[in-house]
Amino acid sequence: MTPVDILASPFAVMILALGGAYLLYVWARRVAPRFSPYGDRTMPYVGGEACEAQTYLPGYEFFYVALFFTVVHVAVLIIAIVPAGVPLPVPIAYLIIIALAVTVLRWEQ
Repeated sequence: MTPVDILASPFAVMILALGGAYLLYVWARRVAPRFSPYGDRTMPYVGGEACEAQTYLPGYEFFYVALFFTVVHVAVLIIAIVPAGVPLPVPIAYLIIIALAVTVLRWEQ
């Protein structure tokens, strides 16, 4: 293995990226002004207005939406990586099975 191959390996690139990010973090921490909590500086705000705390409890409808998107995205991923030599009826059958699963999921409500 040549030095270029070692430096281009994913592990080496990850280590170099983490090192660079850490150096950027250290530099930015040194040049940034110190935080001083006073007034409304520590208050959360949205669009310049004070933010009031609210609670929102999603119902079980959220679960069905999340599951639907997960199923559809996995189906798209599987169809996108189908090898070129696979006969056309195989991905079509897979899509039919996914359509049935989504129909049953929607019908349960």
